[in-house]
Amino acid sequence: MIRLNNYRFTSNVNFSAKENNDAQKKSKDKKYSDPLMKWPARGLAYTNELGAAISEVAPKLGTLLWFPAMLYFGADIYDKYKNAKTSYDPNAKRGTEQAIFQLLASVLLPTGAVIAGQKTASVLGVAGKNGMSLQSQEEVINFLQNFTSRRHLDTFAGNVDGFKDLFKESISIKREKLIRETKLKNPIKMMGDAIFNRRHPESLAMSQKDRVLTFANKHIDEMFKIYGSLAAEQRPEEFSTKLYGKFEKLKARYTKDPDYKATALRDAAEDIIKKYQKNKIMKTKMLKTLGGFVALGIAIKPIDKFVENVVIKKFVEPNLNAVFPNDEVKNYKEKVLK
Repeated sequence: MIRLNNYRFTSNVNFSAKENNDAQKKSKDKKYSDPLMKWPARGLAYTNELGAAISEVAPKLGTLLWFPAMLYFGADIYDKYKNAKTSYDPNAKRGTEQAIFQLLASVLLPTGAVIAGQKTASVLGVAGKNGMSLQSQEEVINFLQNFTSRRHLDTFAGNVDGFKDLFKESISIKREKLIRETKLKNPIKMMGDAIFNRRHPESLAMSQKDRVLTFANKHIDEMFKIYGSLAAEQRPEEFSTKLYGKFEKLKARYTKDPDYKATALRDAAEDIIKKYQKNKIMKTKMLKTLGGFVALGIAIKPIDKFVENVVIKKFVEPNLNAVFPNDEVKNYKEKVLK
């Protein structure tokens, strides 16, 4: 019994030791899993790209979405600097390498892909015979709205050609100014404007003047046609029943307001025409946004592979090895210099 018990006891000890050895081996063989690469934390790395893509339709939200991404990039760079996977081992080379990777693979190249997609969609979205990009069309309508806000439509209701002449003079001056400014603009500022600005008036300088005026005249004619119908209290054929209903509610509200009562119909008509024009602008923005998402979806994986396998492996690492020598090189230098 004693031998049996000893045998059983010894057997159990050996079995437990084997289990521990297997567990240790599995623990060593287990691939390190970076916590910052797991969801939902990983999703923060894509918020800046989402922000760049939606900046056309939601500029404020697009800008805000850059902040979570910047916090994530900072945390990731610091983590790679501080830790060698599971062990604490601050290393400037590792941190610098990660900073370069994040700058290229998460900020510059994906954002560039989004902008390229938006611009491609803008160029491919040329409408009719005007030969203008969606961006240029949008800026013409924006300029027309600003111009109209300084002049009441009822004043020119019988003199549309006079309105067109004033508009032609104003937009020609604007184009010449934009041409000069575009030539002198700093490349860094141009990149910042492309990412964060929802307005791109410089596109007016890139379009032919005749095409700009032809496109503008078409919208001026449409604007006065709509105004004529509204002034006659008829629904314009360009308006949906819903939009015309909004005009009637707006007119009723202005009629009750002492400050607007005398010109309630005119002011309501001008405001609803602006809304109609903004709806048309939103359609062009949606097309550009779609182009940005498509480009990002196509480019995101190739960008990661290119940065990791080409930029980092072939260019960054060799140069960083010269700047940040490893421990063996450091020890050798210290021995030689002593």
